[in-house]
Amino acid sequence: MKALLWVIGLFALAVGLTQFAELNTGYALLIVPPWRIELSLNLMIVLLVATVAVLYLLVRLLVELGGLPERVKRYRLRRRQEEALSLERGARLAFFEGRYQRAERLAGEALKLCDDRETYAVNALLAARAAHAIRDFERRDALFAALQQKLGSEHLATAMTMAELYLDERRYADADVALARARANSPKLTAALKLELRLRQREEKHDAVIRLAEQLLKSEAIDDDQALRLKRQAHLLQLRQQTLTLRELKDWWKKLPASEQLDALLVGELARAYVALGEGHEARLLIEKALTDGEWSSELALIYGQLELDDQEQVGQLQMAEAWLKQHPDDADLLLTLGRLCRRHSLWGKAQNYLEASIAVAPSAVAHAELAAMLEGLERDDAANRHYRASLSLALQKGEIGV
Repeated sequence: MKALLWVIGLFALAVGLTQFAELNTGYALLIVPPWRIELSLNLMIVLLVATVAVLYLLVRLLVELGGLPERVKRYRLRRRQEEALSLERGARLAFFEGRYQRAERLAGEALKLCDDRETYAVNALLAARAAHAIRDFERRDALFAALQQKLGSEHLATAMTMAELYLDERRYADADVALARARANSPKLTAALKLELRLRQREEKHDAVIRLAEQLLKSEAIDDDQALRLKRQAHLLQLRQQTLTLRELKDWWKKLPASEQLDALLVGELARAYVALGEGHEARLLIEKALTDGEWSSELALIYGQLELDDQEQVGQLQMAEAWLKQHPDDADLLLTLGRLCRRHSLWGKAQNYLEASIAVAPSAVAHAELAAMLEGLERDDAANRHYRASLSLALQKGEIGV
């Protein structure tokens, strides 16, 4: 319909121009001494329009010819960028496919075609990661050097990539330097804090691990459970890797938050440290507070029964364990602890009852061995032998003893 309207309009315009030319009888007189030219007005109009059209076309031609080198330059640049982009996409796909040699080669080719800083950085970092994946550390470091030279040592993406890859290679000092550059560029960057956390864990700098875990928790980069696990692990390693006096242990423990002082794993490790120093009394008080004020822990109950205390303290220990039993009657480890405590006080009947109850709840090689040793001391050899065999069988089943 639109085309039809255009055709009708053109025909109408042609008819109108024809009518105008027939009715227009005027003429134009051009005097260019010594000539005098007389033209019809219609011809004059046609010549004028034709002259303007020719002049316009000549100007356009000159403009097009003058801009041709620039257009050729832009065309070549566009083709170069398209080729670089195609190589970059191929490199990314190859990297994600695990074809790291191909990824490094394609990214290297794309680098030669890169003109702007961002594209150069993307391809160089991709090539560096691919080179790292195939253990070509010399090529990777050469790419890092080129990046720093072109983009500066404070380029954040370069610093973060260097820190991550150096950490993976266990070049901790170099990773620390790169992380310092990243922090200087973006002090609150969560990814940098997580990388530093991994670095401090590898370096076994436990105080720094605890500090970073708290920072990440405040920034909501990790949840409460993750922060608790990180801090607990750091505290455990501090206890295991340091030789502290009794006073130093107490001072270290007081610095911990109240919630962590009730953590069963930490309490158990500190109790073992007290026992190693011959401070069974301190271990007893520590475990009793944790089991009374905190969550119940069968492991702590088991450690509680292994403490070396004097007779008077053992009486209080037995009373405390029996009080716990009212709240946890089906805890096999607590029953085992009670059996051990009663055996120390020569309460043979109660000891046997507790040990048999522990076995009934959850059979264990240790409980059978404890009961067997007690029965052997009472010269009940047949019963003792049965429990020794049961203890050995359970130990073999659970892989506690090699065949």
